[in-house]
Amino acid sequence: MMKAAVLYGANDLRYEDVPDPLCPEGGIKVQVLGCGICGSDLRTYGGGSKNAILPSISGHEIAGIIVESGYEAFPVGTKLSIAPVIACGDCWYCKNGMQNQCDNMRMIGTAEGIAGGFAEYVSFTKDILDHGCFNMIPEGVDPIDTVIAETASSVLCAQINTNIVMADLVVIIGAGTIGCLHSEIATIRGVRETMIVEINADKARLATERGFKNVINMSSSDPQLKEMVLEKTNGRGADVVISACPAGQAQADAIQLARKRGKVIFFGGISQANAVIIDTNTIHYKEITVYGASAYSPEINRKALGLVLSGRLDAKKFISHTYPLKDLENGYKDMRAGKMIKGVAIPG
Repeated sequence: MMKAAVLYGANDLRYEDVPDPLCPEGGIKVQVLGCGICGSDLRTYGGGSKNAILPSISGHEIAGIIVESGYEAFPVGTKLSIAPVIACGDCWYCKNGMQNQCDNMRMIGTAEGIAGGFAEYVSFTKDILDHGCFNMIPEGVDPIDTVIAETASSVLCAQINTNIVMADLVVIIGAGTIGCLHSEIATIRGVRETMIVEINADKARLATERGFKNVINMSSSDPQLKEMVLEKTNGRGADVVISACPAGQAQADAIQLARKRGKVIFFGGISQANAVIIDTNTIHYKEITVYGASAYSPEINRKALGLVLSGRLDAKKFISHTYPLKDLENGYKDMRAGKMIKGVAIPG
């Protein structure tokens, strides 16, 4: 038996003994060293996932070490960074380089049938290893740092797909993990300037204390924000605006902050209760391009992990909290209250 945090229903998480997973033929068994706590985990915990199969072990930002292996490329003792995306490799989207839109996408640790990393051990079959995002962590790197690579993969994919460039002023709404990652990765890509807008004063203060630059504590609807953006751009508006929080109003505000022929990225889902009317006339007359952003390919995952391994993306700026696995529920509460940038659950 092993310990795991098992989700039984909305806000019903139990730290309990469960059967120790077996190593599948041709697969691997991994001891979990750490697993990141993501906003999507929080939504699932709160009952916001219509696809959840319960009871379930969530956790999809995994760092671990192999303790049993039948997979030649990954021998016992290998430390792995494990991201959840499993593309089929056979559908039209996969064959045309868009694995993040795979018609047959499976996900590790999202309460949809494949157990995740909020446990002491997790195992993976050969087909998951063949089509998933499994990358070795070299010696000398703290495995916990690599959990940030999963979210960074989605952010990097969005910025590559939308061609964010050096001359851009990028306004980011939300100072959570995703918003701060968008700022850091845009900076790595050499943009002119980023602005992070955060309505929660505690969250804005935490982001500033963690070293993130140009964090502004105000609502994205505040007229002063638009004035600031116009002042920085000679009256044009932002080149790129990224809505990086689960609020429909932020998406609507993003449209108003963008310049003519500017770009707006909707990053992250919102509930129907939070949806608002988008000003499509502004999109029409200002010729604004609106992009969706979801997941990433294994190639982008490797590139994002490379940013972490090289130190260009400083994971320790993001990882503000760690929790024993038995206290995962406290991590959810802190995330809900805006008290963390990135939290990591540590088994054992």
